[in-house]
Amino acid sequence: MRIFGVQLRKELRELWRTRKLIVVLAVLVGFGLMSPILAKITPDLLEQFSEGQMEGIVITIPEPTERDAIDQFLKNISQFGLLLALLMSFGVIVGERERGQLALVFPHPLPREVFVLAKFAALAILFVVGMLLSALGAYLYTVLLFDAPSLGGFLALTWLMIVWLLCLVALSLLASALGRSMVAAGGIAFVLIIAVLLASLFTPLAPGQLLDWGRALAVGADAPARWDALIVTLGLSALAVSANCLILRRQEIG
Repeated sequence: MRIFGVQLRKELRELWRTRKLIVVLAVLVGFGLMSPILAKITPDLLEQFSEGQMEGIVITIPEPTERDAIDQFLKNISQFGLLLALLMSFGVIVGERERGQLALVFPHPLPREVFVLAKFAALAILFVVGMLLSALGAYLYTVLLFDAPSLGGFLALTWLMIVWLLCLVALSLLASALGRSMVAAGGIAFVLIIAVLLASLFTPLAPGQLLDWGRALAVGADAPARWDALIVTLGLSALAVSANCLILRRQEIG
């Protein structure tokens, strides 16, 4: 446990040194704050555009509500959070391999399982903190600009998005162990994440179902609970991290 703590602190310092921490927090918090504002001003922008481009045609746009703010928040995070999960994770292990750092690390008494778990834990801490700050900003601005949405539902949406994002992080980290180069690791991560996204079109057990469930809880809509999708997502994350440990243990580092 002491070795894990030392390695985790090292990984957190590395996130700070490489500015990944700043980038992730800035992007997540920025889109959290912007989402209610975009929901508020979008109808006005569309109305002004229609007046200038389509004379004689009247387009009635309904007044935005807190549901629009929640939808905008979910849309922004699901798009840009996905990109962050991919870009911040796929090069973590393969990058150290290409720079020759792994050959220097593993001769020391550092279990490879601890190495992988510390990297995943550091990224998980980063994304959890970023998402909680993002959700706080989004909720406060939604209360200021609209009616206050259900706090419990909004928290449920936030944590379900966190679970979804951490699954993508785990898959990207697995790709980083599988790939022998940055390009290969990026390609593998892209394929794995696309497969997970497409799975939502065919089965209610896919991780993407958590986003629909979270939205329904946040806006107070009737929708079936997706506990099965939550279990599958957590299991897939654990499987990806475990496979990462196994792959790295069997690889020759030199």
